Amino acid sequence: MATSSPSASRTIVAGQQPAWKWVDAVGRFLVRRRILLSAIVFVLVVGKNMASGLRPHDLVNLADPYTVAGLVLVFAGLALRSWAVGILRKDKELTTTGPYSLIRNPLYVGSFMMMFGFCALLDNPRDLWLILGPVALLYVVKVRQEERLLAVLFPEQWPDYSKRTPRFLPFSWKVKFASDWRGTQWMRSREYQAVGASVAALVAIKLWQTYG
Repeated sequence: MATSSPSASRTIVAGQQPAWKWVDAVGRFLVRRRILLSAIVFVLVVGKNMASGLRPHDLVNLADPYTVAGLVLVFAGLALRSWAVGILRKDKELTTTGPYSLIRNPLYVGSFMMMFGFCALLDNPRDLWLILGPVALLYVVKVRQEERLLAVLFPEQWPDYSKRTPRFLPFSWKVKFASDWRGTQWMRSREYQAVGASVAALVAIKLWQTYG
């Protein structure tokens, strides 16, 4: 989905009830820091596991189904995010092709695929709920904000698009390949940071598994 401008955001907030304005303000504050908060939660979970003497799965043991599932989810999530961000034209048009023809939020779905993957590699099922619980709440708030704003920015396109395209789980796998993927857009969006952070996390997990 395309994101919106600050002026459109202020227009939406101005029409809300006082109680919801406060909730929305807190939500926007937390959502703007969702990546940092997600990283903090993940680091705390890893620290807890290390203190408990737990070890992650071996990343080079491809006979381990948890290793394979974890790596597939991490790299598939990165690929989905990179595909989505490379065709996204923020504030210029409502992107409805590529992964956006399947679901409205491919960037967030890709992020959750990566989180599921890392949780599988950590070898502690309880981590899934510790990580996904607070993180999912932040993303739900973010999605609600974006959808209200997109309805204002694209009043003619949004109702039909939102009706025929699910938020997170696709109804079908028929993709519209009308948009060109651009490396410059990928770079401007700094998606390389997600790739670099994921590779660093995988290296850290391998070192932890080997020497921890």
